[in-house]
Amino acid sequence: MTLLSVGGVRFRVNALFLLLLFGLAWAERLAEGLTVFAVVLLHELGHVAAAKGYGVGVEEVELLPFGGVARLSGPVELDPAAEAGIAVAGPFTNLALMAAGALLWRYDVFSPWWTRFFLEVNALIAGVNLLPALPLDGGRLLRAHRSRKVGWRRATAEAVRLGRALAVVFTAAGAVLLYLGVAAVTLPVLGVFVFIAAGKEEQAAAYLFMAYLSRKRERLLRPGCMSAEMLAAAGAAPIKHVVERMVPDKYHLVWVVDEDGRPAGIASERDILDALFEHGPELPLEGAIGWRFIDRK
Repeated sequence: MTLLSVGGVRFRVNALFLLLLFGLAWAERLAEGLTVFAVVLLHELGHVAAAKGYGVGVEEVELLPFGGVARLSGPVELDPAAEAGIAVAGPFTNLALMAAGALLWRYDVFSPWWTRFFLEVNALIAGVNLLPALPLDGGRLLRAHRSRKVGWRRATAEAVRLGRALAVVFTAAGAVLLYLGVAAVTLPVLGVFVFIAAGKEEQAAAYLFMAYLSRKRERLLRPGCMSAEMLAAAGAAPIKHVVERMVPDKYHLVWVVDEDGRPAGIASERDILDALFEHGPELPLEGAIGWRFIDRK
């Protein structure tokens, strides 16, 4: 449900969030429900402010029970620095709110029960979102860090696997604790949400990966310089295996070796990306060689 639109950004409330509010109101705990709503909204506004700082547009913000989703106008996932900065802004906002809550507690501005609940909600949302698994903020931080070492696609796959594993743990543990009467239904619901959202991240990865490659090819045409990364690969290997190892903010030169392990030539990143878009990902790397060595036997 869309609440309002401010500065071109639509603010929506997920049905699960509305269900949570209704449940709290039914239990005569509307004050807690409105507190959760305010904390989640401020968490998302932290993401929005960070995105604006990086020059990234925000199309929509959807509020969820344990955070939210800020849908951006560009694939910020392809820029590790921007993705990390925007991701950490949400939990950082919760930590700042906890500091403010501690002051409220110290000077007894509001009732102790509300201040304690305010601190607990911020701690829960910050803690859950910092777990290193997609689609949580911690998963985006992990991908931004790992993409510089293993490439964007592999980093995404790692974070998605962690997201699914975390979802299974949440769902199973929540079901057991719910059966024992120790926990509420929110924990297994969170597990289901994380599992579904991790699947959506995996589905979007193929599109984002192609956008990532197109963006890299455009950057190669701009004047300036980039740090270089050297790789070695067999000429018979599909070029997709090399592309998956490409890391952001690096220009790659690949030494192509023959069956005997001798250098057959060098394929630049531009050669590989051009071959990928022209011939497809299964083309042997040998077909992308830009500089071929002469056999001097």
